[in-house]
Amino acid sequence: MTFCPRLRRSGFASGRHLCALPVLFAMLLGGLAECQAAGPGAAPIPPSAEIWFHPLPSASAWPNAQPNGGSADFLELFQENAPWAHVAEHTQAFGLYAGWITEATDAELVRMVAFLNAHHMGIEIEAPALRAEATCGSGVEGYVPYGQSLETFTLTYLRRLKLLGAQVTFIKVDEPFFFGHVVGDPRSCHFSVQTIAVEVGEYVRLVKTVYPEVEVGDVEPVIANGYVPNVLAALVRWHEIYRQVSAAPFPFFFADIDFSNSAWPQLVKELEDITRQGGMRFGIIYIGDLTDGWDAEWASKALSRFYEYQGTTGGRPDYVLFQSWEPYPAHCLPESNPFALTGVINAYLDATLGPGA
Repeated sequence: MTFCPRLRRSGFASGRHLCALPVLFAMLLGGLAECQAAGPGAAPIPPSAEIWFHPLPSASAWPNAQPNGGSADFLELFQENAPWAHVAEHTQAFGLYAGWITEATDAELVRMVAFLNAHHMGIEIEAPALRAEATCGSGVEGYVPYGQSLETFTLTYLRRLKLLGAQVTFIKVDEPFFFGHVVGDPRSCHFSVQTIAVEVGEYVRLVKTVYPEVEVGDVEPVIANGYVPNVLAALVRWHEIYRQVSAAPFPFFFADIDFSNSAWPQLVKELEDITRQGGMRFGIIYIGDLTDGWDAEWASKALSRFYEYQGTTGGRPDYVLFQSWEPYPAHCLPESNPFALTGVINAYLDATLGPGA
């Protein structure tokens, strides 16, 4: 499997039986080895992490999304008595792509905000924080295209939410270090790390003019190759330079993992420890693969990965994020469907809180 960074996430850049389900999925898919950690003898997972839920709207709810991907029932999540009451009760933050907020209708936003407020869920936003220049950046993830104002774009989505009384608690800047400096894409500006830190700091100050209490953190790919001298050292350096420029560390960091690397659990566990030593809370994204062909394949991989990391490897993230920027899963609902995205979160709740808790 080839690691494929997330594309077009920000709006730019053209049943609940915890041990049986992962094994059943893997048997159906002929991938039992990938789910070994989720067998009946798997270690219990402590309920230590806050849950974030961030689905991808399908093209019916977001024309800028993938034309043949995303969750077709995204907008149904916000209907009264939507069938994810158990998951909603235990979800701290609901994730939105900044581009979707700018393109959603007023009616869609009103209904969404009313539902999230009624269920005491904060909003987390994934958004670009870099400005493209005339010769670079446009079409690359993490940048606002040249000719479009980062300030105008940012203030537009934040003010829309603010006027509706939305509780925005977290923002993840969309992989600025990787796409602004590391990536091999010739369209990237390949800014210095210092320049990226300054730009992200300016973005944070802009955000806080609308939401003064919001926490703005970082997410970056965790891949074995590409970083110099290696991914751990490079991320430590990036976060240290940001801390120096901003006079404070990011409040949190999320790992966007290359799961095709068989050594990912040990690598991420070391990164978790380093992140906390740097004064940041640590989050992990649980996801399937871009190449998955149906919901069950995606779900089985997401399940096996949280068992592997928090069960077998002993990872203790502060946040777990169930997110998709891929064609699947095609459904968020209902939570009783083990192949739906809320069904995957339901299985995580069973693993941490116990069945039916």
